[in-house]
Amino acid sequence: MIAKKLNETVRQFYLSGRLDEDFVMDAVKHTLGGDVMRSTKDEDINQHIDFWWNSPKRGWIGIDVKGISKSKRSDVSFDDSIHWLELQNVQGKDGWLKGKAEYIAFKTSSKIIFVKRDRLLSFALESIKDKEVVYDTPSECYVPYKRKKWGRDDLALKALNSDLEKLADFCIEYE
Repeated sequence: MIAKKLNETVRQFYLSGRLDEDFVMDAVKHTLGGDVMRSTKDEDINQHIDFWWNSPKRGWIGIDVKGISKSKRSDVSFDDSIHWLELQNVQGKDGWLKGKAEYIAFKTSSKIIFVKRDRLLSFALESIKDKEVVYDTPSECYVPYKRKKWGRDDLALKALNSDLEKLADFCIEYE
Protein backbone atom coordinates (compact mmCIF):
# COMPACT_ATOMS: atom_id res chain seq x y z
CA MET A 1 0.00 0.00 0.00
CA ILE A 2 2.82 2.44 0.87
CA ALA A 3 4.64 1.72 -2.41
CA LYS A 4 1.44 2.35 -4.36
CA LYS A 5 0.87 5.67 -2.58
CA LEU A 6 4.51 6.70 -3.17
CA ASN A 7 4.22 5.82 -6.86
CA GLU A 8 1.07 7.92 -7.14
CA THR A 9 2.78 10.87 -5.42
CA VAL A 10 5.75 10.64 -7.80
CA ARG A 11 3.35 10.45 -10.77
CA GLN A 12 1.50 13.57 -9.57
CA PHE A 13 4.78 15.52 -9.18
CA TYR A 14 5.80 14.44 -12.68
CA LEU A 15 2.49 15.50 -14.24
CA SER A 16 2.53 18.82 -12.40
CA GLY A 17 6.09 19.44 -13.59
CA ARG A 18 5.13 18.69 -17.19
CA LEU A 19 2.29 21.22 -16.99
CA ASP A 20 4.69 23.87 -15.67
CA GLU A 21 7.16 23.07 -18.47
CA ASP A 22 4.41 23.34 -21.11
CA PHE A 23 3.25 26.66 -19.62
CA VAL A 24 6.76 28.15 -19.66
CA MET A 25 7.48 26.83 -23.17
CA ASP A 26 4.30 28.46 -24.44
CA ALA A 27 5.05 31.74 -22.63
CA VAL A 28 8.59 31.86 -24.06
CA LYS A 29 7.43 31.17 -27.62
CA HIS A 30 4.59 33.69 -27.59
CA THR A 31 6.33 36.43 -25.59
CA LEU A 32 9.96 36.23 -26.70
CA GLY A 33 9.59 34.67 -30.15
CA GLY A 34 11.56 31.88 -31.74
CA ASP A 35 10.78 28.20 -31.48
CA VAL A 36 10.75 25.81 -28.54
CA MET A 37 11.41 22.08 -28.47
CA ARG A 38 11.07 19.66 -25.56
CA SER A 39 14.39 18.07 -24.57
CA THR A 40 15.07 14.38 -24.93
CA LYS A 41 14.72 12.12 -21.90
CA ASP A 42 18.53 11.89 -21.69
CA GLU A 43 18.93 15.69 -21.84
CA ASP A 44 16.27 16.07 -19.14
CA ILE A 45 17.77 13.47 -16.77
CA ASN A 46 21.50 13.99 -17.33
CA GLN A 47 21.79 17.64 -18.38
CA HIS A 48 18.81 19.03 -16.44
CA ILE A 49 17.34 20.69 -19.53
CA ASP A 50 13.55 20.59 -19.86
CA PHE A 51 13.32 22.35 -23.20
CA TRP A 52 15.31 24.19 -25.83
CA TRP A 53 14.48 27.72 -26.97
CA ASN A 54 15.68 28.87 -30.38
CA SER A 55 16.19 32.52 -29.44
CA PRO A 56 15.86 34.92 -32.39
CA LYS A 57 19.12 36.60 -31.27
CA ARG A 58 21.23 33.79 -29.80
CA GLY A 59 20.16 30.43 -31.21
CA TRP A 60 19.37 27.34 -29.13
CA ILE A 61 19.36 27.83 -25.34
CA GLY A 62 18.68 25.10 -22.76
CA ILE A 63 16.12 25.94 -20.04
CA ASP A 64 15.23 24.05 -16.86
CA VAL A 65 11.80 24.86 -15.37
CA LYS A 66 10.93 24.98 -11.68
CA GLY A 67 7.30 25.19 -10.59
CA ILE A 68 5.97 26.88 -7.48
CA SER A 69 7.36 25.21 -4.35
CA LYS A 70 6.14 24.29 -0.91
CA SER A 71 8.19 25.46 2.04
CA LYS A 72 7.95 21.94 3.48
CA ARG A 73 6.86 18.82 1.62
CA SER A 74 4.10 18.24 4.19
CA ASP A 75 2.59 21.72 3.66
CA VAL A 76 -0.87 21.74 2.11
CA SER A 77 -0.38 24.95 0.15
CA PHE A 78 2.42 26.29 -2.01
CA ASP A 79 4.65 29.19 -0.95
CA ASP A 80 4.91 31.80 -3.69
CA SER A 81 7.77 33.59 -1.91
CA ILE A 82 10.42 30.83 -2.20
CA HIS A 83 11.95 28.19 -4.44
CA TRP A 84 14.17 25.25 -3.51
CA LEU A 85 17.62 25.10 -5.14
CA GLU A 86 19.25 21.68 -5.64
CA LEU A 87 23.02 21.27 -5.36
CA GLN A 88 22.91 17.45 -5.13
CA ASN A 89 20.11 15.14 -6.20
CA VAL A 90 18.66 12.32 -4.10
CA GLN A 91 21.44 9.93 -5.21
CA GLY A 92 24.15 12.42 -4.20
CA LYS A 93 24.98 13.26 -7.83
CA ASP A 94 25.16 16.80 -9.17
CA GLY A 95 21.80 18.53 -8.84
CA TRP A 96 20.22 20.76 -11.42
CA LEU A 97 22.23 23.81 -10.28
CA LYS A 98 25.25 21.99 -11.71
CA GLY A 99 23.46 20.91 -14.90
CA LYS A 100 23.90 22.15 -18.46
CA ALA A 101 20.90 24.48 -18.78
CA GLU A 102 21.82 28.08 -19.51
CA TYR A 103 18.73 29.38 -17.70
CA ILE A 104 16.60 28.23 -14.81
CA ALA A 105 13.00 29.45 -15.23
CA PHE A 106 11.20 29.84 -11.89
CA LYS A 107 7.42 29.93 -12.20
CA THR A 108 5.51 32.00 -9.63
CA SER A 109 1.83 32.90 -9.49
CA SER A 110 2.35 36.01 -11.64
CA LYS A 111 5.66 35.73 -13.49
CA ILE A 112 8.43 33.51 -14.75
CA ILE A 113 11.88 34.50 -13.48
CA PHE A 114 14.82 33.60 -15.76
CA VAL A 115 18.17 33.31 -13.99
CA LYS A 116 21.43 32.18 -15.56
CA ARG A 117 22.24 28.83 -13.99
CA ASP A 118 25.94 29.57 -13.42
CA ARG A 119 25.11 32.86 -11.66
CA LEU A 120 22.55 31.05 -9.51
CA LEU A 121 25.04 28.31 -8.61
CA SER A 122 27.59 30.91 -7.42
CA PHE A 123 24.87 32.69 -5.43
CA ALA A 124 23.72 29.44 -3.79
CA LEU A 125 27.24 28.35 -2.83
CA GLU A 126 28.05 31.77 -1.40
CA SER A 127 24.73 31.83 0.50
CA ILE A 128 25.50 28.62 2.40
CA LYS A 129 29.24 29.11 2.78
CA ASP A 130 30.42 28.17 6.31
CA LYS A 131 26.91 27.09 7.37
CA GLU A 132 26.21 23.70 8.95
CA VAL A 133 24.00 21.24 7.12
CA VAL A 134 20.67 20.57 8.86
CA TYR A 135 18.58 17.40 8.64
CA ASP A 136 15.16 18.81 9.50
CA THR A 137 13.43 21.10 7.01
CA PRO A 138 14.56 24.62 7.87
CA SER A 139 11.96 27.36 8.14
CA GLU A 140 14.46 30.02 7.07
CA CYS A 141 16.16 30.43 3.71
CA TYR A 142 19.81 29.84 2.80
CA VAL A 143 20.34 26.89 5.13
CA PRO A 144 21.94 23.77 3.58
CA TYR A 145 19.51 20.86 4.04
CA LYS A 146 19.87 17.09 3.56
CA ARG A 147 17.14 14.43 3.86
CA LYS A 148 19.46 11.69 5.17
CA LYS A 149 16.84 10.37 7.59
CA TRP A 150 14.60 9.70 4.58
CA GLY A 151 17.36 7.77 2.79
CA ARG A 152 18.13 10.67 0.45
CA ASP A 153 21.59 12.03 -0.30
CA ASP A 154 20.42 15.39 -1.64
CA LEU A 155 21.62 18.87 -0.69
CA ALA A 156 19.24 21.77 -1.16
CA LEU A 157 18.42 25.22 0.14
CA LYS A 158 15.47 27.57 0.00
CA ALA A 159 15.90 30.93 -1.73
CA LEU A 160 13.63 33.95 -1.72
CA ASN A 161 11.96 34.72 -5.04
CA SER A 162 12.77 38.40 -4.43
CA ASP A 163 16.49 37.47 -4.48
CA LEU A 164 15.99 35.36 -7.62
CA GLU A 165 14.44 38.40 -9.29
CA LYS A 166 17.52 40.48 -8.41
CA LEU A 167 19.69 37.83 -10.12
CA ALA A 168 17.38 37.50 -13.14
CA ASP A 169 18.26 38.45 -16.70
CA PHE A 170 14.57 38.89 -17.49
CA CYS A 171 11.02 37.96 -16.41
CA ILE A 172 7.79 37.18 -18.23
CA GLU A 173 4.73 38.48 -16.43
CA TYR A 174 1.32 36.87 -16.83
CA GLU A 175 -2.12 36.89 -15.21
